[in-house]
Amino acid sequence: MLNLKRCKFVFSYAIIPLFVGTAAISNAHTAPVAKSSQLVAQQSFASGLAFFWQRRPRHRLGARSGICPISPGLIETYVVWSDRPLFVWQGKGAQITVRDRQTQAVLWTQPLNATEQKIAYNGKEPLQPGKLYQWQLLGAESSSSDRNQWTTFQIMPAEERDKIQADLQTLEQKLQSARASQEEIAQKKADYFLNYEIKHKNNKNDTSNAWSDALQTLFEVENPSPSFVKQRQAYVADFCTKQATGTTQIN
Repeated sequence: MLNLKRCKFVFSYAIIPLFVGTAAISNAHTAPVAKSSQLVAQQSFASGLAFFWQRRPRHRLGARSGICPISPGLIETYVVWSDRPLFVWQGKGAQITVRDRQTQAVLWTQPLNATEQKIAYNGKEPLQPGKLYQWQLLGAESSSSDRNQWTTFQIMPAEERDKIQADLQTLEQKLQSARASQEEIAQKKADYFLNYEIKHKNNKNDTSNAWSDALQTLFEVENPSPSFVKQRQAYVADFCTKQATGTTQIN
């Protein structure tokens, strides 16, 4: 009887390492799976960001008098979400002006440094949802005909603007929870605009994407890294060509 009890005692202690070893093997197999899934998600996110820089509008823009205006109102659509739009161009500008399209009253004008290639609208009041505006960019070598050239753009109606604002807030909160960087958040928000379809009143069968707002989002990154600045510069430079092309305009 004593030998039987002793055998049971020895067997109990012998089986403990077996359970410990089995648990360790199980953890060894499951831990890398979770890590691998996270790695796949990160790679997929990075791949999506890399693809963003490859997207281009359907038409490139033409220059006149050494200046190529880019945004707003020139890349596929005249409709803009931001009520304080960012004006972007290539070349040496001397002056920019914004006016009410209906009354032609000048709302804002700014002299420009030759090195500037972008400026945000900073009038006393934001531009009004649903209204049509025009902007003009002149250079030191602009001709008299250039002074008659105006680009029309429209601020989105309030209801549509509010929907987009809510979507962007949700997207940003989600990305912040995932610890995305400011540059990654900007790219994802810009990608949202490039996938947002805008229908034009003068041609409802034609849909375009909000390229102007996508560009503006990219320029709103505070303290961007040198690599991000380099990508952004190359991206914007590719919007212009020496030959003029057609754009969506309002007659």
